[in-house]
Amino acid sequence: MGNGDDALIESICRRLEIDDHRFVEIEAKKRVLPEDAKDVEKYLLKRKKVIHQKGVFFFDQFLDTPRMEVFRKGASLRLRYRRNGTNVYLQYKGPGFKMKGLLFRSEFSTERLQGVTMEESHHDIVHFANTSVRKILANHAEPAMIRAMTRHLGAGVISRITECPILCMYQKEKFLVETGSAFLEPSLDRVFAFHIASGGLHPLSTFCEYENEVKAPGGNLDAKLDHIDDLVEFNDELAEKFDLRPEPLDKYHRCASFFLPRRRRAKR
Repeated sequence: MGNGDDALIESICRRLEIDDHRFVEIEAKKRVLPEDAKDVEKYLLKRKKVIHQKGVFFFDQFLDTPRMEVFRKGASLRLRYRRNGTNVYLQYKGPGFKMKGLLFRSEFSTERLQGVTMEESHHDIVHFANTSVRKILANHAEPAMIRAMTRHLGAGVISRITECPILCMYQKEKFLVETGSAFLEPSLDRVFAFHIASGGLHPLSTFCEYENEVKAPGGNLDAKLDHIDDLVEFNDELAEKFDLRPEPLDKYHRCASFFLPRRRRAKR
């Protein structure tokens, strides 16, 4: 890796306010019209050198403070439930920036959580009586994740995260494209979003979304940067064929924007 690459990696980490380049995510998002979703999926299935990995179903519950301070800081925090809710972990994505039409942001995940249970008798899904986000981080998160969240959000915000307003259920078709020292991971998501209120779950939105991320063994950012052009070229071909438009918001901000005052929504 040359000095120029070192400087770029340092610049990216500095902008993201993180210490370790392994936690840099580089991805693109495109909106997919519901009527085009099947055709996009068929195209990916038939395209040369594209491997269909699997279809998976899981759901996320996004966490925030009562004043939506995580949302307002451009970050997202979610509990991800896999295997019918038996495998749960906490995932944090920090504020990001755009470069070459791609979103750069930090992404961290805890190990599998103990002490977080599915709530059967109430409508908040997650039971926080015996734990908190702060305790989850202390017991299950790497120091790099704790440092990033503290820098981005502040200890006070982390201590105030008690709300679970948005639930997103996913049907995801995952694909793989080998590129040498890295690989692309395109996916097609069908998302069903709900608002969790005292009276139960209320449908909020249903949409389809195409994502593509460049990944590398061990999170090697140098390898990811070497294959950004592959990511852009792959996405441009798909977007031109199906007239896919860029999606500027992540799933949490796309769904939770509904709860902002109308004037603030218009400015976003």
